[in-house]
Amino acid sequence: MTPSLATAPAALRQPSPAVFTVLPAPSASRAASAGPFAPWADEASAYSRDQVIFSEGDTASSVRIITSGMVRILRMMADGRRQIVGFLQPGDMLGLAPGGTYLYSAEAVTSVTLRRLSRTQFDTLLERDPELRLRLLAATATELQVAQEQMLLLGRKTAPERLASFLLHQARRVTPEPQDHCRIPLPMTRTDIADFLGLTMETVSRAFTRLKTAHLVRLLPDQMVELVDVEALIDLSEGGGQSGLIQ
Repeated sequence: MTPSLATAPAALRQPSPAVFTVLPAPSASRAASAGPFAPWADEASAYSRDQVIFSEGDTASSVRIITSGMVRILRMMADGRRQIVGFLQPGDMLGLAPGGTYLYSAEAVTSVTLRRLSRTQFDTLLERDPELRLRLLAATATELQVAQEQMLLLGRKTAPERLASFLLHQARRVTPEPQDHCRIPLPMTRTDIADFLGLTMETVSRAFTRLKTAHLVRLLPDQMVELVDVEALIDLSEGGGQSGLIQ
């Protein structure tokens, strides 16, 4: 996944000419880190599973690049319900928040390592490197498409259709064109998936059972899932003929 849509505009704003920092050349070890900004970031910080990285409303003084593990980003509703808005992986960035505060909370799904880049450094890099600006713009366009698909998923799709869409999205993070019997990690909990798909945990469990019974997926040990029939999952996710068979 790419930088969050809710935070993207801040990344594209023009940096203030009054804050210009000459950045050091990236070290070879940092250059090996995930993401185009990671070579200039601080040394890695580690977070354990379920640890809070930052909370909604905290001061957004830096951008963070995920170098290992998975992070969930979420917002809390007034009635206490949780809506997960994305799962981020190595190379994705956190904290591109407009207005000086984070618009969402971030928590570690697994053990996570992050590198931190100050907002001044981030703005300077965007000013100095046109290629980075283009890459971030492309990432933002991709995120807009993902957000549009998410609106369709939450608004119109059935539970099996939502789950099929989610599994395909996760598979495409591993390989652009997943094939039959590809295996994908799902380190997030069923509750996490439910809060992302706008369903209850029980509904998610029933949807998994239906996909398994229809021989579209196979649940494996160690939080792995095998996509047995990718074409059928695509058909289901798009509301095709499979939708009438799996309800």
